[in-house]
Amino acid sequence: MSIHDEATKIDELAYFLDNISHDDKKQITDYTAAEIVAEAKYVLGLFLDPNEGHINNEALRGDEGPAQRQWARKQVRQLKAFIKKHS
Repeated sequence: MSIHDEATKIDELAYFLDNISHDDKKQITDYTAAEIVAEAKYVLGLFLDPNEGHINNEALRGDEGPAQRQWARKQVRQLKAFIKKHS
């Protein structure tokens, strides 16, 4: 499985990659591994940084309810594993 395939299996990373690829008028497969890892680190930061004020951090804290907290925790685990594997 390619890094591109792995990245699109992580909900929030796939969402961000889809958005930036549309903005850049590229395919996700046009991005390098380094660019995808950098985006994964950015997305992970949105979950972990309480100063960012992002809804993903609120979900991780449980402010959005238990289902969203569970989803956020899963995203964080997947992102950390992805970054570790590809860094």
